[in-house]
Amino acid sequence: MIECVSIKNNHMFSGNPLSSMHELRYRCVIERQEWDVPTWENMEYDQFDNPATTYFVWCDESNQVRGCCRLYPTDRPYMLSEVFPHLVTYIEFPVHNRNVWEGSRICVDRDLPPHIRKQIINELNLAYLEFALKHGIKEIIGVMLPAYWRSVYIASGWVPVWYGDITALENGDRVRAAGLPVSEEVIANVRKTTGIFHNVLNYGIHNINNNELERLIA
Repeated sequence: MIECVSIKNNHMFSGNPLSSMHELRYRCVIERQEWDVPTWENMEYDQFDNPATTYFVWCDESNQVRGCCRLYPTDRPYMLSEVFPHLVTYIEFPVHNRNVWEGSRICVDRDLPPHIRKQIINELNLAYLEFALKHGIKEIIGVMLPAYWRSVYIASGWVPVWYGDITALENGDRVRAAGLPVSEEVIANVRKTTGIFHNVLNYGIHNINNNELERLIA
C-alpha cells in the first residue's frame, strides 16, 4: 500500500511519513549518490518540496519509509523548466498546464531484498497513475538516467515519450527527459505487466471522517 501524503494531511498517518521520507532521500541521493543538494539534520530537500508537492511513500511495519517519489504541478516553476531546460529539444515546454505534473525523487531503500524493491517500484508507478487519473492529470514528466527509465517504467509496461536526446550533465551522468502518458489503457497495461490489480493508494481515510476526506481530495 502506498500512502499519498502532503503537508496538509501528514498528520493523518501513523508516524511521520514526511520526515522519514526526507531521511530516506538523504541516504539515497546524498550518502549513496553524492548529489550536491540541500540537507538538514540528515534529511534531503530542494525548492520543489513545498505545499504544492504530493508525496507517495511505502512504509514498513515500523512506519519507516522504504520507498518514495513525488509529483509537482507545472503551473509554476518546476525542476525540468528551471534546472534542466536544455534537455527538452523535441517539444515545447509545458507551461501553466494543470494537466501535466512532474515526477521526481524516486528512491527505494537498497537494503531491501530485490523482489521487495521491485514490488515497491511497481506500486509507486500505480500510485502515480491512480492519483493522476483521479485528478485529471494527462502526463507525468521527468528526468532520469536511461537505465532508470528502462528498469522503473518501461519494465512495468509504462512507455515514455522522449522529450530530447540523452545528454551528459556536468557531473558525467547521462540523463534523458521524457513524459509518461496517463490513461485508463496505460494503467490497465501496467496492472497486467506487474500483476497488481488492486488499488494501492491510501489517503489516510482510516484516520479521518467523511467530511474531512471530501475536503482534502476535492
